[in-house]
Amino acid sequence: MILYVYPDTLEKYHQATQVITIRNRLEELAKDACLILHYSQVNLSLLNRLQPWAICHGGTGTLYEEYDVLKNKEYKKAVKESNFPQIGFCGGHQIIAKFFGSSLGPIRLLKKGEPDLSAYRPGYFKEWGFYPVKIVRKDALFSGCSQTIMVPEYHFWEVKKLGPELVLLASSRNCRVQVFRHRTRFIYGTQFHPESANEVYPDGTKILRNFFHLARQAVFPSEEAKCRTS
Repeated sequence: MILYVYPDTLEKYHQATQVITIRNRLEELAKDACLILHYSQVNLSLLNRLQPWAICHGGTGTLYEEYDVLKNKEYKKAVKESNFPQIGFCGGHQIIAKFFGSSLGPIRLLKKGEPDLSAYRPGYFKEWGFYPVKIVRKDALFSGCSQTIMVPEYHFWEVKKLGPELVLLASSRNCRVQVFRHRTRFIYGTQFHPESANEVYPDGTKILRNFFHLARQAVFPSEEAKCRTS
C-alpha cells in the first residue's frame, strides 16, 4: 500500500473530487492500492501501523497562514522521523522543505503590464502550465529524462532557500528550487505536479515511475540482495 496525504484544509479535503483522479493515477504508476488521508490524520504511530512503502504529499491552494499545516506537530514529526520513502508535489514539496528548515514565499509581484496567467492569487507572478526545468544534479529520480524536462506547474509560492539537510536537484528560470532531495533520507520534493503529466510531456510520469521503483527497491530488497548481505 502507498499513501497520499492531502495537506490543504479539511473543508477542501471533503470537497476535493480531484483526489480520486490523483489516487487512481498513483495506483496505476505504483501498481498498488493507495490510501488517502488528510494531513491532520497523519502521525508517526499511524504510519508505523499502516506501513506504507511510499508516501506522496499533495498540493495545496490555501495560504499557509490561513490554517495550521505548518504548525501541526504530529504531521511534522511524521514527515521528519518516519523511515518510509516520501515525495511532495507543489505545496507538499514546500511543506516538506519548510519542515526541514527552508524558507518559503511568493515568487514575486507581477511587473507593470505583465499578463496575469490565472485568476488565482491575482497580482502575483505564477507558473501556470507546462514549463522547462533544468536538472542541475544527477539523481536516479531522473532516469530516462533529458537534462531539461517539461513539467506541469501551478503555483505562485516557492521555496526561497533550502534548509541545510536538503540538496538542490533541478531549477527553472523563474523558480530556483524545482526539485530537492534530503541528503541522507529517502525524501524528495518537486515544485511541479508529476502526477499531472500527459502523453505530450511525459517527464513527470517518468519521474513518478522512478520514485516508486526506487522506493520498492529500498523497502523490499530483492532476495538476491538479501543473499549478498547475509
